Amino acid sequence: MAVPLQPLPLLGADFDGDVLNILLIINETFFRVAYEIFNPRNAFYISRNDGYYNMSVSMQRDTLINANTLVGLGRDGYSLEELNALRQVTAQNQQLYY
Repeated sequence: MAVPLQPLPLLGADFDGDVLNILLIINETFFRVAYEIFNPRNAFYISRNDGYYNMSVSMQRDTLINANTLVGLGRDGYSLEELNALRQVTAQNQQLYY
């Protein structure tokens, strides 16, 4: 089971021994209601106070530090073909999204 990192501060949760309970989904109605109420994308990203983006679920400092470290770890290990493939994918994405 996976837990997104963004809602952890709202719940006062971390990874120091807290228990994650897994519940049996007993029927479709239970699933729909639980998905609406507890899904972080539906329930936490929009502030219930003002309707704007909830800054409490922004990417956390530790996540940014780890992502930046991972990017730098493998940069020297790519072959010329792999670098060309990455450049090609980047160019395709730029055409699609920019």
